[in-house]
Amino acid sequence: MSGGPLRRESFDGRQVIQFSIPERLAGFAAAAARPGEPAAVITREALTSLDGLALPWRLEELQGAIFGHIPELPPSPQIDHLLVVIRPDLTATAYVNELRFTAAVRPAGPVQAGQPLYARDILDISSLDVGVDVPADCAVVLVRTFGWRRALFYDFGPIAEQGQARRYELSAILAQQTLTLVRGRFHEAHAAAALDPGRMRAALGRLEGLLGERCEDEAQYQEFLQEHPWILGGAYRLIERHRALDDHNIPDFTGVRHKDGFRDVVEIKQPFLPCFRAGNAFSANFNDAWNQTERYLAFVRNNRDYLRNEKALVFENPRALLILGHGFDEHQRRLLKDKEGMNLAVEVLTYETILSMGRAILDLAIAAGGAPAL
Repeated sequence: MSGGPLRRESFDGRQVIQFSIPERLAGFAAAAARPGEPAAVITREALTSLDGLALPWRLEELQGAIFGHIPELPPSPQIDHLLVVIRPDLTATAYVNELRFTAAVRPAGPVQAGQPLYARDILDISSLDVGVDVPADCAVVLVRTFGWRRALFYDFGPIAEQGQARRYELSAILAQQTLTLVRGRFHEAHAAAALDPGRMRAALGRLEGLLGERCEDEAQYQEFLQEHPWILGGAYRLIERHRALDDHNIPDFTGVRHKDGFRDVVEIKQPFLPCFRAGNAFSANFNDAWNQTERYLAFVRNNRDYLRNEKALVFENPRALLILGHGFDEHQRRLLKDKEGMNLAVEVLTYETILSMGRAILDLAIAAGGAPAL
């Protein structure tokens, strides 16, 4: 039997499988390399079904390298979750559908003991405890199922030839990955309802009301955008608020693109922020907003591996949206287009533009559903 002798043990009332792998796995090649050339290796990665084909490819590769050596492993459709802990001597322990996950969450409002929590009730997940000890000098592979989705986290760094023990909190990384899954499922479950023409029309009316009242409360516009990402032309299936990239870079949003599952930066200012001064020169407020957006964009471009591995945020060829301004004249709108020409990865959207895109999406929804326009 491959993978060494099968031994099942009781762990706190649960059954685990002890086995071994024949070779030391360093990770996965980040790119092709010729013989003798240096090759970059991905030793740690957090992936979900939101990352497109990357997840099934990794799972297929891990099947041959690790999972195929686990004796009596059930077929993949029967696996709800699988944790593999690999020690430096290549002996390993597998927990198959036996874990008890405990999450520490920050709810959106007060909760009572025993009260069920839904995705919409969760603002943040600070930690996820898998219920067993995962020593810092061991490699770890965790596959989980969430509804119809899967998530994968692995870290082979500790058992590399010159490996180092983990210096990060595993529970924090798994928490961020779980939050991505929870939010993605919640938003997709509500996507059809959100694109109901009646609800879309009401949403546009709400935004028009905020503008008509000259509301300067930025938080209300942030809340609106998070609830109605479709208004940005249907480019994003998920808008997430205040995901800290590091201690100094905290954009208002990151948006998950429909077309490939990767993220963009979205920064939003209230509509009536003064953007021009005398002579139609850009104001200090506008320059601060523009520079801040460029800084976030540069950070996500230069720290892709860190953001993927440490924050479970995946950026590939990211763009940035800067949303601000209302009531600009034609000359000022032309100046904004000239400014965009200085950085083609940054797009400025005024609130008139957002309303126009929203109305166009509404017209498409009405045409597709045959609902009467009011």
